[in-house]
Amino acid sequence: MIRVPVRVADCFLLALDAFMRRTGQGEHVTQSVVELESAPDLAQLRLAASLVVKKHPLLAAQLRRSWRTWLAYWEIPERLPHALPIGLWRENGAPGALGPEAQEVASAFDRLEAIMAEPLNPGGPHVNARLDLIELQTGRFFLALSWRHTLVDGKGAELLLVEIARLAAGLDTPIESKEPARPRLPIRQLMVKARPAIHRFGELARLGVPSLCGPRPRVGRGRYQIIPLDERDSATLRARVESMTGALFPMAFYVAATARAHDRVFRHRGQTPAGFVASIPIQTRKRGARGPLFHNQVTVFFFAARREHLGSIETAAAAMKTQFAEMTRARLDESYNAVLELMMRLPSWVFMHVVRFQFRGEISSFFHSHTGPFAPEITEIAGARILNGFHLPCPGTPPGTGLFFNERAGRVTLTLSWREGSLTDPERRLMAAQALEDCLGEPRPDLVA
Repeated sequence: MIRVPVRVADCFLLALDAFMRRTGQGEHVTQSVVELESAPDLAQLRLAASLVVKKHPLLAAQLRRSWRTWLAYWEIPERLPHALPIGLWRENGAPGALGPEAQEVASAFDRLEAIMAEPLNPGGPHVNARLDLIELQTGRFFLALSWRHTLVDGKGAELLLVEIARLAAGLDTPIESKEPARPRLPIRQLMVKARPAIHRFGELARLGVPSLCGPRPRVGRGRYQIIPLDERDSATLRARVESMTGALFPMAFYVAATARAHDRVFRHRGQTPAGFVASIPIQTRKRGARGPLFHNQVTVFFFAARREHLGSIETAAAAMKTQFAEMTRARLDESYNAVLELMMRLPSWVFMHVVRFQFRGEISSFFHSHTGPFAPEITEIAGARILNGFHLPCPGTPPGTGLFFNERAGRVTLTLSWREGSLTDPERRLMAAQALEDCLGEPRPDLVA
């Protein structure tokens, strides 16, 4: 058996996954979806699904803990599964290009939501990802990659789709997977390095970490709404981002818009929290790199959107930009990593208990990410042209809601995700309306379904 240690940045995700399973919410699985113009070549896709497991056996690894050190690691089995599972589906009324193999479903999103609530390979060998191909009524297709967030992050999932596309096209070249070595510091030095982050957590706890779900975990299906913007609206959004936070700090705008969208729902409920707290992942991979595919290659900053920041998107974006600069100068990301390194030997339930005790049962006010261009390295998969790409995260409870931004070929897609019981349908429309108004500078009821 081959053992691969987890990274420090994986520790929170391991604890969150264990918490979700323990509270009946299922595993922490996310989907990355590409919309295809036509049916891909199934033979090529199946070959790629087989080759990718052989080339990257971590896709079959299981999580274990050492009984001596209690450190987590991935254990790769000696016998690998033949391939990643591939599900074939067609919407009711679709042309039927996939033939009799495809099972009929009411809608693509119903099927995607159901997949997220199921084991990745029911009745089969353990895998950490699966593929599902869904024929739409329009004659187009969704190819969805579902993956365990304990092993893969959003950008890594895009790179995994790139790898599948390359293998389907007969291209098999090595991927740079070497990760920079992290120096092992003595406990005393780690404790000194962790102090700024611990102080920051105290400030955030005093502000409060309200979520729309509330601190009590809820068992409910993950739900999604995607809002694809056309080229003109996407250009408007980019111009607004650059005018408020600059081209180098787009994340600050998107965090601000997400906070204001959640605040709109709170105010609709008659509540005005003192502010919101969100942990935002920042990619550490080199721009344009093809790897590493696995582990969470991120650092994390904790943003606080205070009540005085939320009056307009301009003031909120400026405040988030200032915070990002201050946290970067103070190297709070490195300090937070030191906290994780101190806690990574804790059992997952203890780790999460510490987090929730600090934040009075909460974890974060919402989940959010902006991963930048979606898999720009490829234009097709198994002979089918890619029209769009986006992520479908499934937030656990708490916080139960999230707003995510993806870009593909100059077009931006907003993904609103929530767990049943966290958000009513009128509240969903309010959140989407506020996010679109901030992004585009004017109300856009035509885009709020």
